[in-house]
Amino acid sequence: MDKTEKCLKENKIFEGRVVTLFNDDVITPKGNKTNREYISHPGGVCCLAIYDNLIYFEKQFRYPYHKEILELPAGKLEKTDTDVFEAMRRELKEEIGFVSEDLEYLGYMYPSVGCSNEVIHLFFSPINKIGSTDPDEDEVIEVIKLSPKEAYELLDKGDIHDAKTVILLEKLRKVLLK
Repeated sequence: MDKTEKCLKENKIFEGRVVTLFNDDVITPKGNKTNREYISHPGGVCCLAIYDNLIYFEKQFRYPYHKEILELPAGKLEKTDTDVFEAMRRELKEEIGFVSEDLEYLGYMYPSVGCSNEVIHLFFSPINKIGSTDPDEDEVIEVIKLSPKEAYELLDKGDIHDAKTVILLEKLRKVLLK
């Protein structure tokens, strides 16, 4: 049975700087008419970057949760981004001052399948060169360096809540804790 829902009418409710909100009229495979609310998002990139056997995290205030969140370096894709590798290199340079020539692509994730079409591309990189940071004007980022043992202790205690960070740490657990 085809489970695809068909859009009858796209209804844009709000268009912001980063996201667009839709409330589309759809028809289900069973022929029922309903609405689907979702957030259109340009997507993002995230990298577990390691230098001198330390994993580089960042801690920054995340407004939706009204608190600081510990996460791996990441960023949203710009409309002009055509290459996720270049976007990841840009974010590493901006946020933690790293230059990486050896990005390994580890796939992608859907962070919130029930309400958003966002896709986050995941990477691993040993860092080749350190430079200066250049964060966006609206970002205040604290760089946190943790050994793999310290990072996995925090993860296993439940102190890391960011989904992309949890997924990357789990994907690389066997490699980093060998």
